[in-house]
Amino acid sequence: MENMSPESLLRKAQALGDDIKEMESINVLGAYYQAQAKIKTNRRKNMYNQLMRYAAFLTIPLFLSSLILGYLYFSGTETDEKYAEVVTATGSVIRYELPDHSVVWLNAGSTLRYPTTFKKDNRLVELKGEAYFEVQADKERPFYVNTPNGLSVYVYGTQFNVAAYEDDNYIETVLEKGKVNVITPNQETIVLAPGEQLLYDKQSQKSKKNKVDVYGKIAWKDGKLIFRNASLEEILKRLERHFNVEIQFNNRSGKEYKYRATFRTETLSQILDYLARSADLKWKIEEPQQQADDTLSKTKIRVDLY
Repeated sequence: MENMSPESLLRKAQALGDDIKEMESINVLGAYYQAQAKIKTNRRKNMYNQLMRYAAFLTIPLFLSSLILGYLYFSGTETDEKYAEVVTATGSVIRYELPDHSVVWLNAGSTLRYPTTFKKDNRLVELKGEAYFEVQADKERPFYVNTPNGLSVYVYGTQFNVAAYEDDNYIETVLEKGKVNVITPNQETIVLAPGEQLLYDKQSQKSKKNKVDVYGKIAWKDGKLIFRNASLEEILKRLERHFNVEIQFNNRSGKEYKYRATFRTETLSQILDYLARSADLKWKIEEPQQQADDTLSKTKIRVDLY
């Protein structure tokens, strides 16, 4: 230092002063806080990555469990499908509303079976006997009426009548409004227009389509009996169901009679008297007999055509 010139000493002093100023300008506390913040951020990142690994590990069995439970739930729903059954006693007519708000009238001696909840892709019911349907329109879910002999009727929304009594020789479908598709047991599809009737012969398995008086076919739901060109045998069979009696018909003459008549409030005796006016017909009521279980047998009527 002693050998240094005054100019050199001045430069050294200035450099030292600059270093002191730079050191004083450093914010030690701020640097400390910044370092702490970086440490916390790194810890959060490490913890997040670790949690993601755990979450991925747990999600796989949880997803598989959800698939298994979902399968069991939906497959169980199909197998545990519940059904309801509506039965109409002989001699009565009832009106009933189905789960989709379609309305059905069941004629005497009929049974309707249906699921308590219709499926998403169809509405299927099973009919034994006779019923008139007012089906709510639903283009996504056709409405099927299945009968015991394998004949089916399907619609999307319309009004029609199906008669499928097990002791009848024919299954009859009559369309009032809209369109009806009838599928026969041999998979033939027949389309009906309003006012048309389809008769399917159970024995020959043949079908026949006709124009009919629709109201005459569906008036039973209003408590009326309307016959248009009906045979005596057909009339007596309908009287059996309507009045809850058993009629024994003996056609001794072999003649065929056709009738055109409308009955509203007439008694069975009045109707039989009317039929006897146009033919040599005799009828007699047999008193009910007491049975082994102390109940009375059904009223029997003997009808003889001479």
